[in-house]
Amino acid sequence: MSACGQASSSSGSATPAPGGDPGTPASGAAQTTVVGSVRLEASMAPEGQVRSGGTVAGMSVHPGLVVDYRLTNTGTKPVLAYDVVPQELGSGTLPVNVDVQHAWVYEQSGVLRISKQGFATAPNVRFVAAPVMGGHVIAPGASVTGRAYAVWPLVLDVPGESFSAPRQRVNPAVGQWQFCVQVDGRTDQARPSAVGGGVVQAPVRAPEGDELVCTGPAAMPIR
Repeated sequence: MSACGQASSSSGSATPAPGGDPGTPASGAAQTTVVGSVRLEASMAPEGQVRSGGTVAGMSVHPGLVVDYRLTNTGTKPVLAYDVVPQELGSGTLPVNVDVQHAWVYEQSGVLRISKQGFATAPNVRFVAAPVMGGHVIAPGASVTGRAYAVWPLVLDVPGESFSAPRQRVNPAVGQWQFCVQVDGRTDQARPSAVGGGVVQAPVRAPEGDELVCTGPAAMPIR
C-alpha cells in the first residue's frame, strides 16, 4: 500500500492551508518524498492548546500532533489527491461540517502513520449510497497545502468495521512518524463537492501500487 519513493529531508516547513491558523510552527526539518510526478513535503510539530469554539473532530477540539504539508504535481497531467477525509464514509456526499484537517491514524511496521487515504470495503458489506472521498485536482505545476492531525496521547483512528482498515492499537511509545496522501489519475471521476472551496469527491478506493505517497520515517517531535 505504501510507496515512500525517494525520501529525504530539507530545511523549512510546509505552507499551512490558505486562511488557516498556522498554530505552532513545525519544528525540525521537513520530510520530502518524490514518487513519479508527485512531490510531498511534510513537517510535524506538537499543538499544545485546545482551540475554543470547535464543534467537529480534529485540531479545533483536541491538542495533539499537527502535520503541515505541501503536495506538488511536477508532471504534465492533472492528478487527484484525496486530502479531505469526511467524518462519515458511508454517505453519498461529504458532510457540510467536514473537518478538512482530519486524517486517519494507525501504526504501520512500527511507524506512526498519519494518512489521508481510502480503505477497501469490508467483505460482505453493501452501501445504500456509495461512499466517497474528498480531495483536490492538482493541475500540472500546481500545489496544494494543508494540515493533518493526530490526537495526543496517540490513539488508533480509522474507519469503522464497514471498511478493511488496521485494527491494532497504536503503541503510545512509538518513536517514528510518517505522513501519507493517496494520489492517482482518476480526475475523470471527480465531481464538485457541496463542501465548496475547490473540494471534489470521488468513489472510495484503497490505494493501489504507488498511489499512497508517504514520507520516510522520521523521529517524533515529542515522546
